[in-house]
Amino acid sequence: MLSATEFYAVPLNLEIVLWIEMIIYLGLGTYELFDDFLEKPKPWMTIRGRTNGYVRMTHKIGHKMHAGICFLLGFVALNGILEGHVTRFELELIFISFAILMPVIWSCLLPGRLAFIILATKPEFWLQIAMFAMFSELIRLEVLLLCIALNVWGICVYIFHTRTTLFSPFTYSTVRTDCIDAEGEVLAQKLDKLAGYSANNEQRS
Repeated sequence: MLSATEFYAVPLNLEIVLWIEMIIYLGLGTYELFDDFLEKPKPWMTIRGRTNGYVRMTHKIGHKMHAGICFLLGFVALNGILEGHVTRFELELIFISFAILMPVIWSCLLPGRLAFIILATKPEFWLQIAMFAMFSELIRLEVLLLCIALNVWGICVYIFHTRTTLFSPFTYSTVRTDCIDAEGEVLAQKLDKLAGYSANNEQRS
């Protein structure tokens, strides 16, 4: 484990991780922080024939908080690249940032093969695995346990809330129906291709 004031020279494997983080999260965070005049109202924000300002503002708060986490993660990665070294706190901040994002992903997994597609396309899932595999010994045990606990919490929410309350019954048909009600047929058709859904066959749950 690194001490509180010790510098850790960035090796090639960490540099690769930092570059990926910087490109994805700093880019995404910057865009989302300044997309106020570009973002269009979602179909489900329309209530009584007009865009509901309260619903849109509530969505905007979550959107901007996601932007803040992404920007912070990307900024830390950029600093590590420029400096050529990182501190224990910077490494822990990277671990914690992934651990904060992952419960949302775990708890929002959809039925069937969509769950695997969601995990496979989330860079934080793979980057967290890389950080755990290569740099766990550099950070404090309590921080490592906190990151594990946050992941476990997300999995528990998925098992005991998402599968029983968010979508009930927990099948692709339920997800599809809710998707059509909220976003329309176009998005549902895209999900159908990913889920392998056919109107002639009952979708596997």
